[in-house]
Amino acid sequence: MVLFGLTRWLGWMRVAWLASCWLPLFLGAAEAGGEPESARWVRLFNGRDFDGLDRYLGPPHGTSRPLGLNNDPRGVFSVVQVDGEGAIHVTGEVYGAITTRAAFTNVHIRLQYKWGDKKWPPRAEPRHYRDAGLLYWAVGPDGAGSGAWRRSVECNIMEKGVGQWWSVDGVYCDVEGRDVILEQMPGIPYRGESPGERCVFYSPGAPRYTVRPHEGITSPLDAEKPFGEWNTVEVVAWGNTCLHLLNGKVVLALSNPRVREAGVEQRLSHGHVQLQSEAAELWYRRLEARPIDSIPTFLFDIVPPEPASEEGFTPLLVGEASKQWAQCGPGGFTLRDGVATGHGGMGLWWFKGRTFANFILRGEWRQVGPRSDSGVFFRFPDPGNDPWVAVRQGHEMEIGDPRPAKSSEGTGAFYPFHGPATLAPLRPPGTWNAYELVCIGPNYALRINGRLVHTWTDDQKRPLSGFIGLQNYDYPDAVEHRRLRIKSVL
Repeated sequence: MVLFGLTRWLGWMRVAWLASCWLPLFLGAAEAGGEPESARWVRLFNGRDFDGLDRYLGPPHGTSRPLGLNNDPRGVFSVVQVDGEGAIHVTGEVYGAITTRAAFTNVHIRLQYKWGDKKWPPRAEPRHYRDAGLLYWAVGPDGAGSGAWRRSVECNIMEKGVGQWWSVDGVYCDVEGRDVILEQMPGIPYRGESPGERCVFYSPGAPRYTVRPHEGITSPLDAEKPFGEWNTVEVVAWGNTCLHLLNGKVVLALSNPRVREAGVEQRLSHGHVQLQSEAAELWYRRLEARPIDSIPTFLFDIVPPEPASEEGFTPLLVGEASKQWAQCGPGGFTLRDGVATGHGGMGLWWFKGRTFANFILRGEWRQVGPRSDSGVFFRFPDPGNDPWVAVRQGHEMEIGDPRPAKSSEGTGAFYPFHGPATLAPLRPPGTWNAYELVCIGPNYALRINGRLVHTWTDDQKRPLSGFIGLQNYDYPDAVEHRRLRIKSVL
């Protein structure tokens, strides 16, 4: 209990530190080697009409028949001029959603909202917070969730709970946190709407918790501006990671949104954007999105790590698995006591036991001297006798120069395409470094010595499954590998 209490306290301190810092909103900030990010934003609401947007309304309160698609006789949605620019007015009278016709995978979304006065049944009582939401990766039929929304991941827009997650049509996810009774946690801004209400409390640094469809996640932060002012909500959704921001502050980080159908889990990672009508009056404006191929660097410390547990991992350099390696090309590896040492080259030592699609790969390497070079190859086809197959058709996590002239050629790079976004915390030659590589679809995330240093979405269209291998390179100093283990994931 003392250990968990310390972990929870450290997580709260981390959140408090973030709350004290106004994070950039990407307004014209330049990426290294790229165009200003503001140039790539796409307006999803043009400020004049509903071009590119559909409107769906569920059953009015007390009825059973939905109003349906683009049928709004009560004027729940309208385009108006507010504070000198176009905005979407939502009366909230009927549950429903505005849906983009465009769909997105890895995406950064942002919008502004402000509350109106009106509340409607069934959420019209004083105990009910004003409520709406930004739904993303929305798929399937309209009305599947609460008769009004598509299956999706929710970034809630609710008084005292902006950025919360609530399940829509059976979606569940993972978060660093724990289940609490809100009445017993006076420091949480969201107090609940009924006696004894439970919620999962987001606590960075706490053990990973799988949030079930009937549960919600709430944040220790309330960054909402005073009633009547405009607020900016952002979502960064990349790979298996979803980050929610309010007015520049991270309020929630979740991972692995998914559903289970016919006993089979399916990952949710692509879909449309929806803006909710949920019994409260409000205005939306400045809805826009941009595709992203990595998580912005300043958010790296917020990305939830994979659980430290070794459950489900298969060691590859010891036991029976150690007999399933083959060398192609010059040079080779010597395996002794679980340590594989490369010599000569350039060659490829590959694990021929099986291929892997989505996986977590963990291992350690040690450079014998400053002139050591190696690499970890993944997702390449059977190389036969040609080690260059892995280079040309797979991907390599580079091990070698800690401070290269080009970041795409140094340690931690996905050579030669993309360098790490931040300097890796490397240990000197002669000491062991640990890495964790997460491969999900075309998305790659790399941690070195516990720190996230690299996220990247492959734009080379390389295979999404294949073999694992280690490179031996003809450099004066050797590289040693140990504790290589792998776990397949959804």
